[in-house]
Amino acid sequence: MLTFQKFSNLSTENKLKYLSENGVLLCSRTYAKTKVSLYSIGKFYAEVWFNRNTDDISNVLPFTTTKCLKVYLDMIDISDVYNVR
Repeated sequence: MLTFQKFSNLSTENKLKYLSENGVLLCSRTYAKTKVSLYSIGKFYAEVWFNRNTDDISNVLPFTTTKCLKVYLDMIDISDVYNVR
């Protein structure tokens, strides 16, 4: 597993390859004309930003802080954890 620093230094192409082989897709969201997919990679996360009209990837942003996860909290279904439906 790559460290955050080593992953951050990869080219966009190599980041995407690493995510496809080692990342876990957690969820996706839309922001303006962009689709953002959140991946877990061991001890850090990465967002892949796509243009919704063209599917071109505009950025791969790795991060370690859980503050960046706040926008995803309402999208996560935890009802199974509490057996509530």
